[in-house]
Amino acid sequence: MFHGLENQFLYAAYKITSVFTGGAGPDVSATGTGFFLQNRHRHVCLVTNRHMVDLHYPSSDPKHPGYKLQQLIVRGRRSGDKPGLPTEFTEFAVHPTANFLYSSVFQNDITCLLNPPIQAINQSSTVVDFFIPHAMVATKQDFENKLSVCDFVAFPGYPPWYDRLNERPILRTGALSSDPRSDYSFSGQYDGECVDYEAFSFGGSSGSPVFAVQKGPKPGPGISFPGFRELLFIGINAGHLRTNTDHHSGISFFYKSSALLEIIDK
Repeated sequence: MFHGLENQFLYAAYKITSVFTGGAGPDVSATGTGFFLQNRHRHVCLVTNRHMVDLHYPSSDPKHPGYKLQQLIVRGRRSGDKPGLPTEFTEFAVHPTANFLYSSVFQNDITCLLNPPIQAINQSSTVVDFFIPHAMVATKQDFENKLSVCDFVAFPGYPPWYDRLNERPILRTGALSSDPRSDYSFSGQYDGECVDYEAFSFGGSSGSPVFAVQKGPKPGPGISFPGFRELLFIGINAGHLRTNTDHHSGISFFYKSSALLEIIDK
């Protein structure tokens, strides 16, 4: 299969740990996934879901009044890490008062930090050796013309079954199940710039980058293959839908990369 995904794309995923404090009860923590993306100005941005840094989102009646983000830890394996060699991690803290940028569309569960202010933890390396290049990011035009229902997708992240011994993320796959040219609604009301896909996203996968894998073999100079499409980054995984009996429906959803471009490319 011509998927275009190399091993390094697995390491696009970083484990995000958020700690919230300030309320009457004990601290509240959450674990998810984040990744780094280059904007058109060649600045590297940290991206995850808004609900990973805003405990009250999207509820207008928060369950934890008074709680604020106290700590955000980013940790991941280096993409060049090879078996048999010393383990290398990237690990750092982001100051909780950092300027998180949100979409102008409230329903879009995405956030990013431009050139995130970071602080090393225990002298760990703060080098980010792999980020998604700007040229790979799907635009509104790509959603109109290059993507189709049933396209095969993949998303690396840190669900409960990630490699805990080696602290490596794992990759899950699926297929687009709603029309990517439009915005999908799972509530019957407008839910933002959302696409659903047949895939098993679980807790810890929040914020995973979603890739539409390459279609067909890449043609050489002077050669064209009808239907070929390059590997694209198409969105940010945000959650899954549940059945009436509170089981996983087999359907997950992500927010479009084009919505992210509107934030990072200003």
